[in-house]
Amino acid sequence: MKIRVLIVDDEPLAREGVATLLAGDPEIEIVGQAADGAAALQAIQSNHPDLVYLDIQMPKLNGFDVLEGVAPNDRPIVVFVTAYDQYAIQAFEACAIDYLLKPFADARFRKTLSRAKEECRKRVTVDLGQQVETLLNYVRGMSGGPAAVRPPVPAVASVPEYAERIVVKSSGDLHFVKTSDVLWIEAQGDFVKVQTAGQQQLVRETLQSMEHKLDASRFIRIHRSFLVNVEHIKRVAPALYGDQTVFMSDGTKLRLSRSFRSRLKAIVGKQT
Repeated sequence: MKIRVLIVDDEPLAREGVATLLAGDPEIEIVGQAADGAAALQAIQSNHPDLVYLDIQMPKLNGFDVLEGVAPNDRPIVVFVTAYDQYAIQAFEACAIDYLLKPFADARFRKTLSRAKEECRKRVTVDLGQQVETLLNYVRGMSGGPAAVRPPVPAVASVPEYAERIVVKSSGDLHFVKTSDVLWIEAQGDFVKVQTAGQQQLVRETLQSMEHKLDASRFIRIHRSFLVNVEHIKRVAPALYGDQTVFMSDGTKLRLSRSFRSRLKAIVGKQT
């Protein structure tokens, strides 16, 4: 029996890319494609696919909303497809659900497909429904949504209130950087530059989004473009026009704007 697959992504090229990679597999039958969350939900309910490649950021309904609309026991095996979302990645790991990080290599796709096919063979639909329900409850809690009746979650699946690591993609690999090792973070358009000791990495995320994910008692904004780890501040000195200069542990000098000075004072508990 072939594995019935639904491909969901709002980008036509992304759908075409997944379909092309699946086309040569004799065990796979593509039963449909959907370009938004509402169409995806309808396709899942009518076509009953075994496996869904599901994008997260989509019009009308996002990937999580789509799963919300399917009864837990009716949910297919899901491979999430995402450009980048640190909390989602942590949730996938906690719930043992695989994901593809755009852009992905063919080898990574094959590895994910092999795992998904094995799960389809085992027909662990009920277990997967419970895992996805755990994931959705996790996401509800992060977003501050309405409380839900949550199934018991093993202690090993619990996650900290704030991110303990930053996921950085480099040369097709994922690198997990401890937040304690991050010295400072700088906004650079649609990316942020994450600075650790002797190394810089670009992450496709906004500085504001990164700030919300990090412990506010450890990471503070000192400028509209800079977020710093207070544990790596060496000293603060006066600068021109009422601003100040923050000297970091790696020797970098960063600007502390007057509008952000009170935040630093509140953290260190002294005049700066």
